[in-house]
Amino acid sequence: MRSEHDLAYEQRVQTRIRIAYFLTLLAFALLFLRLWLLQLIEGDNYRRLSENNRIRTQIIKSPRGCILDTNHKVLASNRPSFDICLVPQETGRAAEVLQDLAALVQCDVSPLKEKVRQARGRPPYEPVKLLADVSRDLLALVLTHKLDLPGIVVETNPVRHYPSADLACHLLGHLGEISPQQLQSPAFAGYRPGTFIGKSGVEQMMEREMKGTDGGYQAEVDATGYKVDIMGRVDPVPAHNIILTLNADLQQAAEDGLAGKTGAIVAVDPRDGRILAMASSPRFDPNLFSRTISAREWGELINNPSRPLMNRCIQTMQPPGSTYKLITAAAALSEKEITPESAFFCSGSLNFGARAYRCWRKAGHGTVALERGIVESCDVYFYQLGIMLGPDRIARYARGFGLGDLTGIGLDEEKRGLIPTSDWYQRRYGIPWQRGESLSIAIGQGANLVTPLQLVMAYASLANGGKLYQPFFVERVETADGKLVNRISPQVRGNLPLASETIKRLKECLFKVVNTPSGTGTRAQIPGGDVCGKTGTAQVINLGRDSRSPRDSHLQDHAWFVAFAPKDVPRIAVVVYVEHGGHGGSASAPIAKTIISRLFELEGSGV
Repeated sequence: MRSEHDLAYEQRVQTRIRIAYFLTLLAFALLFLRLWLLQLIEGDNYRRLSENNRIRTQIIKSPRGCILDTNHKVLASNRPSFDICLVPQETGRAAEVLQDLAALVQCDVSPLKEKVRQARGRPPYEPVKLLADVSRDLLALVLTHKLDLPGIVVETNPVRHYPSADLACHLLGHLGEISPQQLQSPAFAGYRPGTFIGKSGVEQMMEREMKGTDGGYQAEVDATGYKVDIMGRVDPVPAHNIILTLNADLQQAAEDGLAGKTGAIVAVDPRDGRILAMASSPRFDPNLFSRTISAREWGELINNPSRPLMNRCIQTMQPPGSTYKLITAAAALSEKEITPESAFFCSGSLNFGARAYRCWRKAGHGTVALERGIVESCDVYFYQLGIMLGPDRIARYARGFGLGDLTGIGLDEEKRGLIPTSDWYQRRYGIPWQRGESLSIAIGQGANLVTPLQLVMAYASLANGGKLYQPFFVERVETADGKLVNRISPQVRGNLPLASETIKRLKECLFKVVNTPSGTGTRAQIPGGDVCGKTGTAQVINLGRDSRSPRDSHLQDHAWFVAFAPKDVPRIAVVVYVEHGGHGGSASAPIAKTIISRLFELEGSGV
């Protein structure tokens, strides 16, 4: 017979067995419940995550459209760039990976972390660009250590390349990374962070045409992230190419003419307004902006006192000097204030009010009528015309020539210039127009401000017989395989407010400026070339006649020369502006001669 002790022990064992049995059943129930949840409730989600671990979506960027000159010489194209990126979903220790990568490539980890921080909110499978356009040596180093850098991938993308470096850099413009503010704008719908877009020049103006449409593919990858198979692919849609009116050879001649100088040259076809060359000096290399420009490089550009990023063709505003005398003469003839034979005596100065207004020739020119006044650029002759006309009538004709207003070239940076009137003077200074100012503006000094582009378009309108064209530099838009998308047609802005006889007479005077011994522009003379032109000297500061010396170079006058050729059937109009160059006849006219001669050579016509 079992004892009470045995019965108690047996009951305890049975109780433990039942508890164990119950716990086992509970464990199996929980296990089956979890399996049920994983397979039936969350199965689709985990299946998707599994696929994402195995399949990676890769963007194929569409190469940016090329920019070519009128003869199809490539001015801007693309080259491959190797970028180091991080795929967030492929690493569970992003901070550690970034630290290891920074140590490997010997860079500061802070910018890498900032780029990852800015990418928060984007799909985790989308690569975040950490290092752009790395060298092949750095690329090999990263690939060698790829197993130690989970989530780090290499992308190959097209990057902008300018094969001729700084040739026509101001007209072509440059790229820059799209800003957060632009990404929020409807105008940039479809753009992604890190995209480089046009920031100036042709690159900005033709951004939409040169953008293209990105493609992509799905790739099966192994545990190390290497592609095993391509699952699906959508090819990118190529961008359009831009064909410019620019002639690269003529552009090179213009830039060679400005070598070592600060200034601008614009050459146009007077027959329709197309830009043949547009050079601004000093220049910059737009290749610097095709990647993320360093703080040091950016500082060197913006702190350079010569302002290499400034397009002086459309942004510098200076008094036009004696080139403006043509406008004053046109106004005086059209307003019947003078005839071509009306003469004034120049003794070397003109007393007006309490001041003596000097002529550039200290000994004077003697008796001067229209032709000699323009050919020898007599200041006293034009002082007299200024007194007769006053500011408002001169301004009306200046605006008729397109001065004091945007030319319509389409570049955002273009300046308007300034043509003063009596109303402007009253608003600006709070007093009525002072009559002495009429003498200054009549010779292109005082408050007159023009850009080189405005001035050359004004002379081009005289050259072609009176049509003021809107300048343009895009000739046509083509597909990547050369099919025409759009051809740009010339646009007439207006007509000169001059009689045909007045235009003919003024052209004859400009011809004699260059082609007679007493003319101020003889250094632009091309035998048989029929060059017509006008010199100009814009005063920087009123110095004594003998005080200008090399140590005062920053106070030297600005040198202008504007010309067109041939006289009767002009094919080119060109302006040369040399900052602190001194006299237009000696500093700028020879450069204009070289450019005009080069065009004749390129056309194979000699002259």
